Amino acid sequence: MERRHLSFIAISLAIVLAGQALQAWFFPPVPKPPAEIADTESPAVDAVKGDRPAESSAAAAATDGDAAVAVAVDAPRARRTLGSLDPADPAKMLVTLTSRGAAVERIELADERFHDQDDRSGYLGHLACATVPEGCRIGVVGAGTPAAKAGLRPDDVIVRVNKLTTPDPRSLHAVLAATRPRQRVAIDYLRAGQSASCEAVLERRPLEVVRPEYRAEPTVDPDSDPHDPLSFRLSLESRDGRKRGEPLGEMPGHELADVDWQVEPTADGQGVRFTRPLPRGLTAVKEYRLAATGDPTRPDGYRLDLTVEVRAADGETIVAYALDGPTGLPTEGWWYAQRVARDWGSLAVRDVAMRFAGEPSTIVSGLKIADGKLDHPASAVREGKPLSFAGVDSLYFASAVIPTTTGQGVPELAEVRPLTVGEAPEAARKRLVDVTSRLVSREVTVTADQPLVHRYEIFAGPKQPDLLRSFGAAGSGMDDLVYYGWFGWGARPMIAVLHALHAVVRNYGIAIILLTVIVRGAMFPVSRKQALSSQKMQVLQPEMKAIAEKYKNEPEKRTKATQDLWRKHDYNPMGGCLLVFIQIPIFMGLYRSLATDVELRQAPLFSSAIRWCSNLAAPDMFWDWSKYLPQFLTAPEGWLGPFLNLFPLVTIGLFLWQQKLFMPPAVDEQQKMQQQVMNYMMWFMALMFFKVPCGLCLYFIASSLWGIAERLWLPSTLPAAAGAAGGARVVDAQFAAVSKNGSAAGDAARQKRQARKKQR
Repeated sequence: MERRHLSFIAISLAIVLAGQALQAWFFPPVPKPPAEIADTESPAVDAVKGDRPAESSAAAAATDGDAAVAVAVDAPRARRTLGSLDPADPAKMLVTLTSRGAAVERIELADERFHDQDDRSGYLGHLACATVPEGCRIGVVGAGTPAAKAGLRPDDVIVRVNKLTTPDPRSLHAVLAATRPRQRVAIDYLRAGQSASCEAVLERRPLEVVRPEYRAEPTVDPDSDPHDPLSFRLSLESRDGRKRGEPLGEMPGHELADVDWQVEPTADGQGVRFTRPLPRGLTAVKEYRLAATGDPTRPDGYRLDLTVEVRAADGETIVAYALDGPTGLPTEGWWYAQRVARDWGSLAVRDVAMRFAGEPSTIVSGLKIADGKLDHPASAVREGKPLSFAGVDSLYFASAVIPTTTGQGVPELAEVRPLTVGEAPEAARKRLVDVTSRLVSREVTVTADQPLVHRYEIFAGPKQPDLLRSFGAAGSGMDDLVYYGWFGWGARPMIAVLHALHAVVRNYGIAIILLTVIVRGAMFPVSRKQALSSQKMQVLQPEMKAIAEKYKNEPEKRTKATQDLWRKHDYNPMGGCLLVFIQIPIFMGLYRSLATDVELRQAPLFSSAIRWCSNLAAPDMFWDWSKYLPQFLTAPEGWLGPFLNLFPLVTIGLFLWQQKLFMPPAVDEQQKMQQQVMNYMMWFMALMFFKVPCGLCLYFIASSLWGIAERLWLPSTLPAAAGAAGGARVVDAQFAAVSKNGSAAGDAARQKRQARKKQR
């Protein structure tokens, strides 16, 4: 029977592997064309050389009835930064703004706990380099970056890094990709035509909550590489009754999203102001500045103020605008993490989140948005139910637009629309769809004396409940974006205990082990009873076998005799399941904690300098085997993933050992077959466990070692531990009862007892 089971499994696996191999042979995946690198210089370079960029064809003229109205040409490409990457800076982030659509190009977090999970190369800073004959001209240098600390400035031209020439941004990217954090690099550059050099100490790449979502790899230049639309773009929804033709298109002659705006600093120098002239004297204005509330209940970090203005030179016009939310949120963990939906649906890696005052948050799955299967393509903003926030929710981070609800500049909003941006990914990676939210205003009459002025806050940061609670309308903050599912009642205590233990030992790996000790110590009476019950079952095995032989063809009598035997010796066959049932809430609570709590993200078991097991909320990723196994197994969306994970194998090995220690010998063929099926099921569990967080495997490893130690220690103390049942006399009575049968099973039991006495 065992050979038949093994043959069945081997043949089934061979059929599946052969099918996948034939599919890959006859229908190979079509590779995507690589991104084309622009040969011409970017608008930023033209501006430096004094050339005027060509007028865009879309903005050259606008047709309004029968008259053609000229529109101003695009301004030169420019970038500005707000905040700093210095962890001591109160802004907690570095924001890079671009004149292209007056949008946010990227937001990098300054906290030392939040780094890029996949890129472990040295980080010099986002420089937005452009190609010039001498090398790479720097477009922007953010405060607090290694480039700024080394003394580099915008318009410097990097010629060499570590004596390797860098004629274009891709070569510079390749040189830096071979470095490591804390490495010192020598940089030769030109400043105003004069040669200079400096030394920079590279750092680990910070996490980018908002970034350009590139469509091809590798990508280094936002001006030449294709990417999805940037974040927080503004567009006109309607003007004097005329509306845009397509949801992602713009009104002819009124382009705002993909053109360059004029840039100027604010009066106090603490913000950046963008302006864009439109036909018939209309002007659009966007102003960004780092928020400083001064209120201790509302932390200043991760907060950016945005003011939207529409001004008219003369007369009056009726306009409605659309403000898009963030794009390009992190996709880390998409191939192993499973987010929990509030309904029975499935979530993507990034989903649209919104909340109205007095109501819970609504999560719109990115999968439904991509498929066009939304029941409500737009959510109306009703009277008395103002919008608290709208944005994008991901695994550990979120970003949202928050309308002001008090004071001046309260936005008059009509609806919120979930949208996909950019190209839809292939079916196997549909979960990676890039989404955003669009806030559409009501129609407002704008005159020279009464411009449209609406104020917003932008949040971009980690999903920490205390932090999220300070964003959004009063009593309807963003904190309910942290969702643990049905086992939230178990996850929250687990998180509290882990945080308390971490505050003492300063390592979440040790904290998980201590949590295991606390849990197993509290359940020691139950686990001890389970172990004793398993031993009692082994003692009763000979008599159960005798009953099975006696009533071989009478199942009802066999069942009754077996139950009488269990009742006589106070044995409960379900007693061993109690420990499992008690641990289910703990298991699910810890699993949801690891999959939700941002504090456990990138918490290392040993040290963050060791790539293996450097993130307890992810698989341990012991060895990259993607080059040696078929792609359908090792692709990120494949069965196993690109890494050999060691912890799941150790976990299953301990499960098998523990099962062998606790499982009594089979008394008949049917029970033997059931035990074999249990062994086979363990290997299927290995597949299910292969992508779970290694912190969860660490809990099971520690718990299994505790259980095995209990099982190996209890047999030597069994007579003393069984005092409530009569101690050794109970065991002797059980053997005596078996010996009275005069059967072969009783003789075997008597011999076994005598051998045990000799060992003592």
